Amino acid sequence: MDNGILTLFDVDGTLVIGARCHYMAFVHAVSKFYGMEEDISGINYAGKTDPQILREVLEMGGISEKVIEDNLQDCLDYMIQDYIANVHRENIRVLAGVSKLLKELKNENVLLGLTTGNLEPIAYAKLGRAGLDGYFSFGGFGSDSPKRPCLVEKALERARKLHEFKGDQVFVIGDTPRDVAAAKPFNLHTIAVATGSYSTQELEKTGADFVLESLKDVKGVMEIMGIG
Repeated sequence: MDNGILTLFDVDGTLVIGARCHYMAFVHAVSKFYGMEEDISGINYAGKTDPQILREVLEMGGISEKVIEDNLQDCLDYMIQDYIANVHRENIRVLAGVSKLLKELKNENVLLGLTTGNLEPIAYAKLGRAGLDGYFSFGGFGSDSPKRPCLVEKALERARKLHEFKGDQVFVIGDTPRDVAAAKPFNLHTIAVATGSYSTQELEKTGADFVLESLKDVKGVMEIMGIG
């Protein structure tokens, strides 16, 4: 039974860092289906969904809309296969405070979900590699929509349908301005953490309700949520 609080976490830069094989799966898929070999490491991926990033990369490479559409789903499916085949190589690091925070929230019957631009199987494989897969059973994923606000909407819908969540205390936790912006249309509480590629100063400009250096102060995060 939940306690009326739902917390939706981003994955990369919020829960974990170091998912190099995800990037490589992307590179392999783009090469296989579109013949592109350009270096795409300079693109700012932060807060974007996998389908959104893929489309941006292909448009930058001059690939026509028809060719993009004809191969898009096969390319995404191949990304998933490639990642799952190589996830055992990942050197993922769980960020400071995350393991303890998830454990404490679970003990307090806080409903835990995800809002991540990762394709769903990649998100769960990544969290499994990091030892965090036992905490999450639903969310909104890049495989649901290329648009980040739709991921929040999907996660809320699944919380209500699958877990009968009826509370009005919902916190979205992420490390980018896009995480904050995606929660705004739904009037949700936002916690921005500077554990990704954005500083606290940059995140403060997003209008997030709370901006933290990290999730290391577990007690402080719990107090923000009105727990403890």
